[in-house]
Amino acid sequence: MGGTRLVTLYGAFTGLIALATTFLKIPGPTGYYHLGDVIIYTAAAIMGGPFAAASAAVGSAVADIWTGYTSWAPWTFLIKGAAAFAAGAIPGRFGRRARIPAMITGAVLIILGYGVATAVMIDPRAAVAEVAGNVLQSAVGVVGAAVLVPAIEKAGGAALRK
Repeated sequence: MGGTRLVTLYGAFTGLIALATTFLKIPGPTGYYHLGDVIIYTAAAIMGGPFAAASAAVGSAVADIWTGYTSWAPWTFLIKGAAAFAAGAIPGRFGRRARIPAMITGAVLIILGYGVATAVMIDPRAAVAEVAGNVLQSAVGVVGAAVLVPAIEKAGGAALRK
């Protein structure tokens, strides 16, 4: 994928992640749950690890700042960036068949990452509720991307296929 196309996709996905995280959400016990992960895993499948990691880290952290969860932004930057990197880099090494396992790996990083962050920032007992909510959010993210990516690839043709 060419440099201009990749930078354009990076910008588009960063904005979409921020918007989906900010506006497609429901409140939770320690924050909120959102559909931004669908876009994160989609970005990972289309752009690969490094660019998806940057999009996820920046877009998700911006959403935390926009929604008043500024203290979570550094955690989010690291957790979502790591998850997107894993979800994009694994198929880059092992092929398209590894996409779903790679997304699940990213989901596990999100679940564990926010569990640790909640234990540190709030209380270890609150981490239990955070983990349960993130399991559901991550499952929706993986399933949503598993449906969205083939549709985007079909619409975009060979130019978007990895």
